[in-house]
Amino acid sequence: MLGAHFGTTDYLLRPQDAARSRVAPRPYKQNESLWKDVMEQRVTAGIEICLERFLILDWFPRAPGLYYTPDAKWAREEAYQHLHDKVWDSPIRDHAARAGAPRRRLDFTVVFTPTGKSSMLQGGVGCIRLKPIRLLNEPHWLMTATSDGVVHCGFPVAIPRAIYGPLVQELQTKGAVCSTVRGELEFVPDPFSRLFDPAVMVPRLYLRATELQPVEPTGAVPEASVAVSFVSEFEGHPKVYASYVTFRPDREGSFDDAVGWMKRDYVEGEYHGRIITDFDQTRTIFPEARLALSRVMDRTISRGALAESIELMHAAASADSYFEEVDLRALLPGSERRQRTKIFISYAHAAEKETGWVSRIRTHLEGLVKSSDFEIWDDSRIEPGQKWKNEIEWAIDKTGVAILVLTADFLASSFIREAELPL
Repeated sequence: MLGAHFGTTDYLLRPQDAARSRVAPRPYKQNESLWKDVMEQRVTAGIEICLERFLILDWFPRAPGLYYTPDAKWAREEAYQHLHDKVWDSPIRDHAARAGAPRRRLDFTVVFTPTGKSSMLQGGVGCIRLKPIRLLNEPHWLMTATSDGVVHCGFPVAIPRAIYGPLVQELQTKGAVCSTVRGELEFVPDPFSRLFDPAVMVPRLYLRATELQPVEPTGAVPEASVAVSFVSEFEGHPKVYASYVTFRPDREGSFDDAVGWMKRDYVEGEYHGRIITDFDQTRTIFPEARLALSRVMDRTISRGALAESIELMHAAASADSYFEEVDLRALLPGSERRQRTKIFISYAHAAEKETGWVSRIRTHLEGLVKSSDFEIWDDSRIEPGQKWKNEIEWAIDKTGVAILVLTADFLASSFIREAELPL
C-alpha cells in the first residue's frame, strides 16, 4: 500500500556532508566485490571509494543490489521453469541466461512467459531512467557504474553537472563511457530509497561522484533491460503481469527494436494486454502508460512528495505499490471507448405512480454514486425531443448494473420487453 512509510519524499534536501577521509579511496574493479563489501557493511556512508575502469550508463538499476542476494539468484533460476514454448522472431539478446541455465535456442533468444518475466524481475533484472535531482545545490544525474556492462548488476552513482556535461556526446553515440570514478558513498535520498525496498538487508547507498577520468574501454558490452507492467485477461480475469526486454545501448536501433517487440508482439500480440507503466521519467515511451499514471495522480494527489513516490513506482513497474490505486479493468485495451458506469433502472410508469419505488431506490443509491464513478440512469433522464429507444439503447450499452422493478405492469409492457430487457 502507498502508506505512511513513504515518509518525507523531498529529495531536494541537502545531504549531510561527511568529513573527508585522508585515507586513500578504497579501489574496486568488479561489481561483485563492491556489492559484497556494501552488504557486509565493510564500507558505508562517508567512505571514499574508487571504481576502476567501469562503464558509465545513463540508466539506473530498478532495484539496486537485489541481483546479488540469495533470493534473487533463486528467482532467476526459477524463471527457467517458465520459458515460452513459442518460437519467436525476436531482436532481443537476453542477459537472463547468465543466471546459469543453458540457452535452449540456436538464435540465443530466451523468451519467458509473464510468470518467468516476473521471476526475473524479482531476480534483480531491470533498469529505469530518472530525471536529475539536486544534491548540494547542484543538479546530479542518477546513473550506473558497472564493471561488466550490465546496468542492473552495477552500482548507482550520482554525477554532478560539471562532470556530466563532457560525457553527454559519448553517451549518446556509444551508449556508455568507460571511466575511473572516484567519490563518496552516501545514503540514497527519498523517494529513491524506495527502489531498495525489494532488496532486504541491502544498505541503501549510492556513490556521489567527485572525479571522473575517461579511460580506454575494457571490452565490456553495455546492456540494459527495461521492464513494464501490463494488464491482461488472458487467464480469465484482469490481472497485472510483467515483461521486460534487453537491448544494447551502444547499437543504434536496438532500443526501438526491443521495446517495439515487447509492446507489439509480446504484450498486445500474444497476451492482448495493455502496458500501464513506463520506465523513463525523461520522456514518454508508452502514451497509454502515461494515461494510467494520470489516473492514479487524479485519484490521489497531483503534486508533492506522494506524487513523486507514485511516479517512481510507476517508472519501476512496482505493481504492489502502484496498482492498488488503479482500476485494472479500466486500463484494459478499449476501456476508454466503453466505460460501463451506468446503474440502469427499468420500471413501469403506472406502478411507479402508486409505489414510488424508483424514487426510493435513487435515494438509497446516492451514497454509492458520490463515492464512485457510477451514475444512476432511468428514462426520466431523457430530454424532450430525444428519441426514447435510441437513448435507452445508448444507456444500456453503458450499463454496469441493472435494477429491474418487477411489477405486473412491468411484465405486461411490450415496450420494456423489446427495448429494455435485452440488457
